[in-house]
Amino acid sequence: MTGEVRPASPERRRRSSAVAAAGAALLVASTLVAIDAAPAAAATPDTNAWYVLVNRNSGKALDVYGLATNDGARISQWSRNDGANQQWQFVDSGGGYYRLKSRHSGKVLDVSGASTADGGAIVQWADHNGTNQQFRLADSDSGHVRLITRHSNKVVEVQGASTADGANIVQYADHNGANQQWQLVAVGGGSTPPPTGEPGAGCGRAPTLSSGSHTIQSGGKSRSFILRIPANYNNNTRYRLMFAFHWLGGTSGDVAYGGADGAAWAYYGQQEQSNNSAILVAPQGIGNGWPNSGGEDVTFVDDMIRRIESDLCVNTTQRFALGFSYGGAMSYALACARPNIFRAVAVYGAPRELSGCSGGTQPVAYFGIHGISDNIASGRALRDRFVRNNGCNQQNAPEPAPGSRTHITTVYSGCRAGYPVQWGAFDGGHTPGHVDGGGDSGARTWTKGEVWRFFSQF
Repeated sequence: MTGEVRPASPERRRRSSAVAAAGAALLVASTLVAIDAAPAAAATPDTNAWYVLVNRNSGKALDVYGLATNDGARISQWSRNDGANQQWQFVDSGGGYYRLKSRHSGKVLDVSGASTADGGAIVQWADHNGTNQQFRLADSDSGHVRLITRHSNKVVEVQGASTADGANIVQYADHNGANQQWQLVAVGGGSTPPPTGEPGAGCGRAPTLSSGSHTIQSGGKSRSFILRIPANYNNNTRYRLMFAFHWLGGTSGDVAYGGADGAAWAYYGQQEQSNNSAILVAPQGIGNGWPNSGGEDVTFVDDMIRRIESDLCVNTTQRFALGFSYGGAMSYALACARPNIFRAVAVYGAPRELSGCSGGTQPVAYFGIHGISDNIASGRALRDRFVRNNGCNQQNAPEPAPGSRTHITTVYSGCRAGYPVQWGAFDGGHTPGHVDGGGDSGARTWTKGEVWRFFSQF
């Protein structure tokens, strides 16, 4: 077994050394009580439940980085989103030890290479029930626990006490630091599955809606949408609700089924990326577009939300919209008109405010994506409204050179808490994305991943 072993952060370890020195002085003066490494009594896990593990120091969740499914993929912390790559099941190994199995990949937490060193990397690996895959729980306080490895007797921690998304998870000697303490939050299965966020009216109800095409009346017209409900839908789980709007001349079917790219690009790749953690909606525009005459398309969205949330369990603080070209303009219109309804939008290659911008003065988390040869000045102008609304620092976001076949993503600084602005510029034309090295053709792999990571932080 191989894996990258990351050394400890020097700054963090100097602080730990100082703490250790102070502890030694106290030991000379009196009696220092040893860290309690007894088995956890307050947090014996339910082996039928799925848990999100929230770090006490950062408030972020234990996460399979980048939705990886391969052996050796690194484990990080990330803003909690309750995605399948943040859900873990405790599998009993006997003797008070457990393996932590990822709901996303089916693999388990593993100390890479069975290292016994401080800073040894925590990765995911196929379950072989090795001692470097077994952990016991030791109580800290206030319901927090430490995860202690069987083979090395070290604990699972966020390296360097980092509070950043993507920070590495490693093992280190147990000093009961806040970055070594985790809260177990049940999110599905088992006897105690408290969900998070605000529940919609459909939570707890037996659904009547199913995946497929649906028709409703809106503004005196018959309007349709294609719905995808997560496999193994649980009416007590509060799902994200994501609307994906087609381009001019496109259809809801093009979005829902991914066109020539198939399932890999269904709902602009968000079906694949969300991995059954979201309810997905592909609405059909009038005349295969989104003119939003008199606000009728915004009203259509209101009516779809009302219909879906009366029947299905939705986290009403996690509604999202995305779309390409005309569909991007429609997503933009929702950011303007429904800032208290939608948590974030992703706007791909919108040429201008084709669907209008009624309101447009309040903050909404915003991700703009645009090709440099696609009237990019228009994309910048759309973006800059939310740079202002969100209180971000004005800046000249870098963009790739023509012919570079690359993309550059910029996260704006200074934005209001919870209202980030992100800008993805790529060397290409009018398209919802590209593969680096392949111009603006291909499976759009970078856009779907970056959009999901942007949405999943909420």
